[in-house]
Amino acid sequence: MNHLKSTFFLCMTILLLHAPLWSQNAMHKWSIGAGYTVTNMEGLLNKKNLKPGNYTGGANLFIGRYLSPTFNVRLQGMYGNVYYPLVTNYPNVVEGVFRQQNFFDASFLMEYKFNNNYLLKEDAIVQPYLFIGIGTNTMNNDWNTYFPWGGGVKFKVTNWMAINLETTYKVNLDNSYNYLQHQAGLIFSLGKTKKAPVDNFSLEKINNDLKDLAVITTDSDKDGIDDTNDECPYVAGVKEMNGCPDGDADGISDSRDKCPNEFGLTENNGCPAKVVDTDGDGISDDKDRCPAEQGTISNQGCPVVSNPEKKQDNIQPSENILELFYPTSRYELSDLQKKSLDGFIDYIVAHPVNKIIIKGHTSNTGPDQLNVDLSMNRALKVSNYLASKGISLRLISVQGWGSYNQKYDNATPEGALKNQRVEVVLE
Repeated sequence: MNHLKSTFFLCMTILLLHAPLWSQNAMHKWSIGAGYTVTNMEGLLNKKNLKPGNYTGGANLFIGRYLSPTFNVRLQGMYGNVYYPLVTNYPNVVEGVFRQQNFFDASFLMEYKFNNNYLLKEDAIVQPYLFIGIGTNTMNNDWNTYFPWGGGVKFKVTNWMAINLETTYKVNLDNSYNYLQHQAGLIFSLGKTKKAPVDNFSLEKINNDLKDLAVITTDSDKDGIDDTNDECPYVAGVKEMNGCPDGDADGISDSRDKCPNEFGLTENNGCPAKVVDTDGDGISDDKDRCPAEQGTISNQGCPVVSNPEKKQDNIQPSENILELFYPTSRYELSDLQKKSLDGFIDYIVAHPVNKIIIKGHTSNTGPDQLNVDLSMNRALKVSNYLASKGISLRLISVQGWGSYNQKYDNATPEGALKNQRVEVVLE
């Protein structure tokens, strides 16, 4: 029955003290609090000398200090009154006679918090804790030392105020006056720790990030560039092209590129270098002594005079390599290239070889993967032609080098065109 009365009294106290809540933390290390305490003196060992329903109240004040996410300390005092048995010639008690005595106690407490970022988050709304400490009290004009321990809970709602509920059992170290206390009260934050300094670099980065976000207003094509700065606001593009696309990745936006599907040069408005090579032998017509016939570089663009007896059109008996040159993006064999291969095949038949390596190459214009595929197609076409003429595929090795392992200088149009070739090497 007494416990029901205590619980009822605490509930009424909470209703009277309802207010915004607070949680003491590293940003608010100091706190003060005030509340109402109910003391149950039936905790005395000598219960037969107690007044029935011996519940009395009093006010309490405390000041607290945050130590860490796990521990707080608190200095607390309580003042009120109790019904104490009338004593004559201590410890003789006058049966059934009680008088109201002023009662004061003070204690120093160490709190263990469950909201320590291990069991619960430090800023949890419900923050239970346990505590132990030491204190002193005066009752019946007698000062005593006691050992308090117990537990409580705080409720967090705002950053500056809280309410807590707490129960303490106080063991008197000097005599048998042990008693139980329940309290409810408000806690208010004091002070604020300094915020960690922000270095200039971090602050500048934050400002720049915010600036970038602030600039974006409308981005119709969702390419990360707002319409006010996007030269192609309705077609997704790249930042380097001011929001316009660049399909052939030649550094010239498609809207300004006269050859948007071919990797080209800036000075040529995005188109490949204009080099005329009618016979496709890798030598431009202005330097080709035989512009209508596919020839060799060593012979200044003219075909090598074949040996009628050995039927070699493009290779001497002592040679072991044949180069075939191609126009841009082409891999099909021309009639002139087939004629050169026929002479090479005659030489292979007359001089048996161990291995035939066919290496496809391209210039460095255009994407790498496209160049690798093109070089492999060129090499495969030559391999298929040799096989169709009776050369065993067991002797043939096909390689597609793309724009790697280039033999000529891509910095000049003539060199770039010569790199568009197939080498047939005999071993």
